[in-house]
Amino acid sequence: MAVQLARHLAATVIGTASERNHAYLRALGAEPVTYGEGFAERVRAVAAKRVDAAFDAAGKGSLPPLVELVGGPDRVVTIADHRAAEHGVRFASAGPDAIRERLEQAAAPVVSGGLTPSVARTHSLSRATDAHRESAGGHVRGKLIITPN
Repeated sequence: MAVQLARHLAATVIGTASERNHAYLRALGAEPVTYGEGFAERVRAVAAKRVDAAFDAAGKGSLPPLVELVGGPDRVVTIADHRAAEHGVRFASAGPDAIRERLEQAAAPVVSGGLTPSVARTHSLSRATDAHRESAGGHVRGKLIITPN
């Protein structure tokens, strides 16, 4: 969703994924690069100009190269790395009212057809541990949905 929202706002997006997911990122409108050692150099190689901002949704040690790429921590946001403060990066979280407002804003382009949510799998509430285990594996493409039994 982050890629689609950024593209909806006319941003150029460079996204990280394993090689097997590069075609998927391209289909969403992002230029893919692989993660891991040398990540910052790969991003620089495909960036048309400079990198203005970075969003971390993985939380797996990418904050230092992201801070380097954008030139400082003030243009990096994470929703996944609880060590953000160690790097001067903002950890994005919000209370219930702000979450509701942001979800309503994010849902508008979905309702109008401008964004298409990607659902990897749906699990019943009784199988929530399976969904959690799958998510913890770190290679889910799309969202895992938990529904009432």
